Amino acid sequence: MPIKKQLFLNLISFFFAVNAFAIQQIDSVDTDSLEQSKQTNDAIRFADGFVHTVSSPIRWNGKDWLKVGEVFGGTALLTLVDKPVRHFWQNRDSKFWDGVERAGFHYGKPYAAFAMAGGFYLTGLVIKNEWARETGLMLATAYLTSGVVQTLMKNIPGRARPGTNVGPYAFKPFSSSPAYHSFPSGHIQVATISAMVLAERVESPLLKAAFYSTAGLTLASRLYSDAHWVSDMAFGGAISWFCTKAVVKRMERNKFQNPLKMKDKIVWNLSPSIQGITLTGCF
Repeated sequence: MPIKKQLFLNLISFFFAVNAFAIQQIDSVDTDSLEQSKQTNDAIRFADGFVHTVSSPIRWNGKDWLKVGEVFGGTALLTLVDKPVRHFWQNRDSKFWDGVERAGFHYGKPYAAFAMAGGFYLTGLVIKNEWARETGLMLATAYLTSGVVQTLMKNIPGRARPGTNVGPYAFKPFSSSPAYHSFPSGHIQVATISAMVLAERVESPLLKAAFYSTAGLTLASRLYSDAHWVSDMAFGGAISWFCTKAVVKRMERNKFQNPLKMKDKIVWNLSPSIQGITLTGCF
């Protein structure tokens, strides 16, 4: 069997093995108190988690905006090593890294996100496992939130990919060409969310390390394939980190608190306009 296929199959087997172990560990915890409590509907929690996270900037204070500035500043400084890092990976050509590239590429694709979130959620419903269902719900919310942010940001700057050979500072704002959709990396966002959510859901340091290592696989994959600059990867990972942290925190809160009754709820109003009907959210 070709090494790239074998590596990808090994990755899938490893992933399901550690997750089966995690579910088994969580099953040993008494969840009667959770089942007896009245939980908020999953659809409401999903919508609330998404809206609350994407609207977070309007609630940020000075410290939050300082963190945003630090991320942008750090990314700008990281562009100084974009060329050396690219040169390093261009000299790594081998069958082993070809296999890593394929495995990391698939792990960061949207269909992997659908399989991950759907797999956990449906498994939780079928076998009535609270941990798996909750994990799937958190994954789905974080994927959607980060995906929307990433899609909007990828089209605006229009940064050239390394493979265009025009350098790390070439931009075509609002370009429709995939060659100018380098910043930020979408693959690393999917991989980082998968790693972070799963790591948040387990206690074992060994499992946490195993989950985080999968994001590193996608990082190496995209740099090796010359699809992204290292600064693209860092910024994409930062977006996922912020989105995942916000989603997990919100989902833990709205599990037993109906978001429609929270103090910081969003009030939706329908009103007529020249174009038809306008939907307005008041925070």
